[in-house]
Amino acid sequence: MMKIWILTIGTSDVQLESEATNRTKPLADKQLSKKIWSTWAADFEEDWEVAFQPSQSFSDVNETYRIPPRALGLVYQGSSEAQQEEMRSYLVFPLLDNFLKSFPENPPPDVIFLLLTDQSALFKTDLERRNPRCPFWQDTMALEPIATHYLREKLGQHIQIEPIILAPQTPDESLADWNAVLNLVQEKFKDLKLGDQPLQDLKYDRVYVSHQAGTPALSSAVQFVSLAMFREAVQFLVSRENQDFAPTAPSELIPQSSYLGALRIQEAKALLKRYDYTSVRDILGLTNATELTGDQKELKTLLDAGEQWNFAKFEEFAEELAKLTSPELQALVQSVSDRRQHYWWTAYEAAYLAFVRLDQKNAVEAFFHSFRAVEGLISKWAEVNFPTHVDPNNDSPKLKASILEVPDLNYFGKSKYKDHKQKLIEQGDVILSGFPLFTLLRSAKPNWKKDCNELTSFIEEIAPARNKIFHRLKGLKIDDVFHYWLIPTEKTYEDKIQLLENKLLSYLNFVIDQKFVSINDASLMAKVHDELVNAIENL
Repeated sequence: MMKIWILTIGTSDVQLESEATNRTKPLADKQLSKKIWSTWAADFEEDWEVAFQPSQSFSDVNETYRIPPRALGLVYQGSSEAQQEEMRSYLVFPLLDNFLKSFPENPPPDVIFLLLTDQSALFKTDLERRNPRCPFWQDTMALEPIATHYLREKLGQHIQIEPIILAPQTPDESLADWNAVLNLVQEKFKDLKLGDQPLQDLKYDRVYVSHQAGTPALSSAVQFVSLAMFREAVQFLVSRENQDFAPTAPSELIPQSSYLGALRIQEAKALLKRYDYTSVRDILGLTNATELTGDQKELKTLLDAGEQWNFAKFEEFAEELAKLTSPELQALVQSVSDRRQHYWWTAYEAAYLAFVRLDQKNAVEAFFHSFRAVEGLISKWAEVNFPTHVDPNNDSPKLKASILEVPDLNYFGKSKYKDHKQKLIEQGDVILSGFPLFTLLRSAKPNWKKDCNELTSFIEEIAPARNKIFHRLKGLKIDDVFHYWLIPTEKTYEDKIQLLENKLLSYLNFVIDQKFVSINDASLMAKVHDELVNAIENL
């Protein structure tokens, strides 16, 4: 079966040999590592308008020299074949050398995935790139040809090497940010292929993971995602430090079991913050487990419920929660039972889901769920309050002409509605959405201007905007969500969130005469999420 090696390449993994090594060749002074770089890089640095000098961690003839990896890689790629060969004669790979020493005792990889970085989208201007300290120069993607040549030289020309480029596109995706890097790594690993075949469809029995290089966030993300994706096949190939003072084996293989427990919990916590209940269940090994303890069964039930809720399958969500048996969760079970007696409870779940999607920066779903929480509730309110005049019509409710006979309703009573009234009379029914739906609410709740004046803006401005948005293949930004909900643009993000919550609550509470003070207070999922946080914290 296939052996895979996931290998991160860091900023210090390709270096120039030390002066002591230079002197063994021997070389003239101008050919020493600290000087010959200028010969190789002169033309490039003139174009970049920035110069680099080989540096050492400390001054010692045995210490190797470092060059920012993008600079080293670009000079190598732009050089002639003869100069590339010369450059390779100076290069050392301290971390990779340690890793490679483990393969005589272990099966070597058939495929290597090189994890590299590219922050060029974050640092676009010449002004930024002229700063030698700019993170742009620390990117490792330009080292790929060097690393590929070296690994094939050591392991054989047959070996398949595939680069994985982590390329953040916005400042929010900084490679120092744990959550952002985790998301980038997850997206890349999900799409791993060999040829046209997804990696997960292929047969492999061992996945070496070397994650020490790169930022702490990147190292952690590679650990977590590897474990989530490859599970028991993972073996961490790590390099021992301080070889001069602890002359043990330069590298070692650590079975996943040594890491898996603690890392699964940390990964689960991070995924939980993103409301990714399915992945939390997967990373904790609960999805396909056949033997679970009582606590594990309860935790899996909570996560199964969260998965259904994420799909906006609120009834299925409630049915999962009804399976809970532990005494500690019976208050939650009773809350679910009580809430399900009311037709309106799913509207508050949809509203809470909208805010979760906002937190996830998913603008399209945030607007979709926030809007349908209100319109969907009004539609259900009409079905419940006028059952003989509203035909459910397989979830496409229709308003019957008999509504015109309801005393004191004054539906379509005003002259400006006469065309709609005539249409209703002629057709016998109309689709219960938009104008008919909102006019019915106005007629049945004549105090709406006094009790919920903002509902006017929903009916006359927000709803028409929704129709325009939903019938076009266009994206949305987070700011668009607030714009279409008529939230002032000059407010801070936190204030916008609060104003939107206040607005949705006022609509929902008014329609069904409730007095919830927050979306969290109204949502069952908010309570389930709190239970999950506590459960995973105590694992």
